[in-house]
Amino acid sequence: MIDIHNHTIFSDGKDSVADVIQAAVERDLKIVGISDHFDPYLLRQDVCLQPEKVSSYSREIERLKGSYPITVLSGLELGLQSTGISWPVGDFDYYIYSVHTVPGFPDLRDMEDPWDIYLEEAAMAVELIDKPGFLGHLDFLRRHIPGSKPPSPGELMDILLKQIIACDVGLEFNTSGWMYRLGDPTPQPWVIERYLELGGRLITIGSDSHRAISVGKYNNDALNLLRKLGISEVFYAVKDRYLSIPI
Repeated sequence: MIDIHNHTIFSDGKDSVADVIQAAVERDLKIVGISDHFDPYLLRQDVCLQPEKVSSYSREIERLKGSYPITVLSGLELGLQSTGISWPVGDFDYYIYSVHTVPGFPDLRDMEDPWDIYLEEAAMAVELIDKPGFLGHLDFLRRHIPGSKPPSPGELMDILLKQIIACDVGLEFNTSGWMYRLGDPTPQPWVIERYLELGGRLITIGSDSHRAISVGKYNNDALNLLRKLGISEVFYAVKDRYLSIPI
């Protein structure tokens, strides 16, 4: 029904904005969001949307809105750190806030267990957010670290989830965990359950697609799992407003 995490040739995706939207139409989605990487903290800037291309990126999405039988949203996957947020110039419907790096630790993939450092950093970074959006793929490091070790329940996770709720930021149910054969989504269901227990409600769905063929992939699995968790609606954002769609 909804997929707001998709990359195109404007960052590290393989297909055009139009290709991604068309794929969403063919999968009978109701809402599709384009969210290319904008992350000044990544060492590999070749995978990111560059500041001078933000305007053309926005124009391309706006040009295609209304041309398809689907709601098209303009977004960014915005990298952030506790040292600050580098807001790009532009008017977007929403942001996917992703903490990919930690100051002083250039590559967390080298660490066997980076979770304490990562969760502390993410909680501090989220404090800086003042625009609608969703925290992206909270436990994405499972894709990269030895043994795909997940984070554990505890105080640090609770601090992060409480901070997300306090800042009125949603949580992304990212289906890429299935794509990467981790066995479950990102974050794991217990994280979503804990977010709900603490009072969170702004759940969205994203595939983290980098190819049009992956848009909306595993959406049925996502919807079935969310229903089992007692969730009856998922959210998206248009400019400064959260909106929901029943599932």
